[in-house]
Amino acid sequence: MTSDTPIIQVRDLSFSYNGQPALVNVSIDVPDKEFLAIIGPNGGGKSTLVKLILGLLEPDSGKILVRGRSPKKMAHCFGYVPQDVNINIHFPISVIDVILMGRLRHRGRGRINAEDRQKAMETVQLMGIAGFENRRIKDLSAGQRERVFIARALATDPDILILDEPTAGVDTSGKTELYHLLGKLNETKTIIVVSHDLMIVSSYVKSVACVNQTVHYHPGNEITEAMLDMGYHCPVELVAHGQPHRILKTHGDF
Repeated sequence: MTSDTPIIQVRDLSFSYNGQPALVNVSIDVPDKEFLAIIGPNGGGKSTLVKLILGLLEPDSGKILVRGRSPKKMAHCFGYVPQDVNINIHFPISVIDVILMGRLRHRGRGRINAEDRQKAMETVQLMGIAGFENRRIKDLSAGQRERVFIARALATDPDILILDEPTAGVDTSGKTELYHLLGKLNETKTIIVVSHDLMIVSSYVKSVACVNQTVHYHPGNEITEAMLDMGYHCPVELVAHGQPHRILKTHGDF
């Protein structure tokens, strides 16, 4: 593969749940070191597209390539933070133990060793949660917990980090801090974020994919009215400080 080859290639992809189309004839390229926001209405297929890219679902038709190979063969390239992280936050588990779970999942078996602990501590520093490693996960704020879950996904140093609604339940300042951290990570990794935080997203990402069964890819961080109309099929007002607010100009054609 050349340096110009996209890290992820999706071609003519379709997928249905029990005969109901979720995605239809989707094609998109994700360049290496991209910071891509996936936006669109609930039920439009955003999470389904992510799961197909990860190899967690199999397409009905079409294909997905990650560095030229099938997603399942390239699972080691991914770090994934789902929308509903499968951890009981009331279980008495520490921050460092949550992060070390990412190391065990990567190796599949065996015991935690010195290298695992070193890698875990590196992600603690990277995500700005040093000093929290022995605290229980339930004692953290929503924003702090999200950093821990991202640290767990980063524990194996993946090439691609995918996050599904990472700022759900996080306050405004926490969202800004988290996206700033993701921007720093994007210097060395491809980042894909599913999000409804349109105003914050537009300040940090490099490109936008609007998903509503089909996908429109926009190679820039501008979210236009035309894209929103295409993705949501209704006028969308962005809200800032309680006031309807249009922050992005309109293109003549996406």
